[in-house]
Parts: sequence; C-alpha cells; structure tokens
Amino acid sequence: MVTISCSCGAVTTSRRNPLQALPLEERMEAVRTAYSAHDGFLTLEVDASWHPGAHDEDDEPGTGCVVLVDMDALDACEGLPDDERRGLATLLGVSHVRGRVLPAPVEVGSVRFRVAPSFGFDSEVTYVVHDGPTTLLELTCPFGGRDELRSLVELYRAHGPAAVVQVDGLAPRIGLAAAVEGVTRARTPSVA
Repeated sequence: MVTISCSCGAVTTSRRNPLQALPLEERMEAVRTAYSAHDGFLTLEVDASWHPGAHDEDDEPGTGCVVLVDMDALDACEGLPDDERRGLATLLGVSHVRGRVLPAPVEVGSVRFRVAPSFGFDSEVTYVVHDGPTTLLELTCPFGGRDELRSLVELYRAHGPAAVVQVDGLAPRIGLAAAVEGVTRARTPSVA
C-alpha cells in the first residue's frame, strides 16, 4: 500500500505502486532520482494522473500541484527476487533529497545529530539534535550541504549543549549557517 499526497492537501492510500512492474535497473534509477529517500522510505514525485482526487471532478489537480507517492522498502522491492531486493533495499538506505546525498547521523556521547528529509513539498530537510530524550535543536530549512551538520557537531564539541539550543532559537530567523557562525563567534574569546 502506498500513500499519495499532494501539495494542495489531498491525500489517499492506494494499492497501485508506480514501481511494481519495473525491472530492477529502472527501480534503481527511480530511487537514485527520487524526491527523497531515508531510512528505507522512498518518496517519488509523479505526474498529475496520480493526484489523489484525479477521479473526483471537484478535486482535480491545479497547475501548481506537486504529487508525491510515499512507500516503504517492502513496496519498493515488491515482486523482485531476493538478491535484487537486497540491492534495492541497500540503495534505499542512502538518504538523499532531490539527488543530494544527506550526511550520515553523528553521535557524540549521548548526543545524536542527524539530517532527514522534511515532510513538506519543497525539498527541505530537518536538522535534529537529541541528547537522549531531550531535543536540543529541530529546524526545517533548505539543505545547505554536508558542512552544516559538521558545523553543529563542532559547535557542540567546543561549546556544549547550550550553544546548540541557542542556534535553535536563532536559526529560524537568520538561517542555520549564520546562526552557527554567530554563536561560535560570540562564545569564542577574542584574541587581541
């Protein structure tokens, strides 16, 4: 079962699977070029014929609609032999958004830093920093590259959890990179 959702708010579930009849090579290409993949889940952008309300005259897709199909590894691998299934499942483990590979999670003691695709229709990502059950930072924004997660880790190592919480407060207004830079500069003793 796949979930079909549209940026206009229409959502449905369906037994139709856009990958079901494709051979392995085409499925691999669909995963590589997918809207996003993360932790064994795949989101494909599809054409307007997949719109959740395509069969309802009152809910036709608009010209600005973005229609996405969400599925898990079981659906993506449906109908493949075991050896091909393993290869596709491995590829689904490589997190990316719009072809940009996301950095792997980083753990520093009990603190876990990760980047995941957001749930929006705009190719954004969500940066999350957890210290056990406590969330130090959660920010959805455009993906600025692999250095942004690395800079959060370096900030934490140099200045501790309070600095990461400070970035969480600033980043929605000035952006993640500027917030990390500003907090780092503010917490670093000046050399005169």
